[in-house]
Amino acid sequence: MVSINSHEAEDQIDLFLQAIEEIFTGMNPKTFWPLNGGQIDAYFDVIEALDMYDLLTNLKKTESLQTISSILPPPDALRLFLEHNAIIGLKVAKKLNIRAITTKEIIDYVNLLFEILSHKVKNDPFCLDGKNLILTNEELEEKLAAPDWDIPSSEQKKEIANLIVQTNNLCYSLYYDIFMAGGFYIHGPYPTTTEFGKDTILLIREYHNLQPKDIWSDIQFPHKKIRVEGVYKHLDIKINFANHPLSTTSIGDKLIAYRLFIDDKKTTLDKLPELFSKIQETTTTQTKKINSLSNLDKVRKGVEIAFYLFKEFRESQEKDWKPPITVEQTIKQFGEKFIEQFKYNEIPKLEHWKKLFDPRNDYY
Repeated sequence: MVSINSHEAEDQIDLFLQAIEEIFTGMNPKTFWPLNGGQIDAYFDVIEALDMYDLLTNLKKTESLQTISSILPPPDALRLFLEHNAIIGLKVAKKLNIRAITTKEIIDYVNLLFEILSHKVKNDPFCLDGKNLILTNEELEEKLAAPDWDIPSSEQKKEIANLIVQTNNLCYSLYYDIFMAGGFYIHGPYPTTTEFGKDTILLIREYHNLQPKDIWSDIQFPHKKIRVEGVYKHLDIKINFANHPLSTTSIGDKLIAYRLFIDDKKTTLDKLPELFSKIQETTTTQTKKINSLSNLDKVRKGVEIAFYLFKEFRESQEKDWKPPITVEQTIKQFGEKFIEQFKYNEIPKLEHWKKLFDPRNDYY
């Protein structure tokens, strides 16, 4: 088991808070659809945080970090958990005397999450280098050496950009704005100079779970996965801790080569009209369905989505993945209190977010 000293732990927390600052710079939580993080998280933050705390700290006693990492979801789902309830939920549990947990225990646990995250990526786990690297060197080399890269025309670049926008919207309608990583993440930029020339990079968009029947039993979308692999030239782009791509220039027109996969099978752009039709139909149906829900039903579904992100992990520990009954009890107890409380009439300052996610204090 890898261990870190107190100075290293402090350094990791400071780096994490730097990543949090990058995320919330310019972010407006009032715009999140259908509700923002605080409006949903407040109903289950302690419940999810303690559940994951118990599971992971018990696993740590018998399993290596590599093993624990291997049974957890993709790194951006783990980052999402850190951005939501992993820390805040434990701070609330401590401050309200729900669980006798010390600040040191919280700090040690958070650094365990950082270490696990480090095992899931090939670069800075906090994305402060502007990258989210998941592929090994061998996987990257194999991918770039493939002979079936397509060269897009100007019109095809627009079609691919349209596909990305539409599939993003589909994921929002399946996972809400705040749990987007459940259906989509982007990784890279990977260097491609040897294969595609100077100042070229590879970005991969993984729409990895587009048929989540466990949370939307009546979904009719016909595909589970879509993957867009794009090589870009002269593109200045960074990916932050929240998996947001940040660029100082336009992106779509920089595309010089691509591969498109549907359900892990390479396909061509002539399949896009039919795909667009299915995406638009599902997105419209989902959006209407969610907008028709009451605020508390939106919360209920949001909690279910959050727990669903760790479905396979919980099942590997022989646990039911669905939210426990205590969530429903909390919703009934507080009604719309937290929905009103976290409307954010004014956007909180950056210092609020940094204090909120700092495990070394009791602020929440």
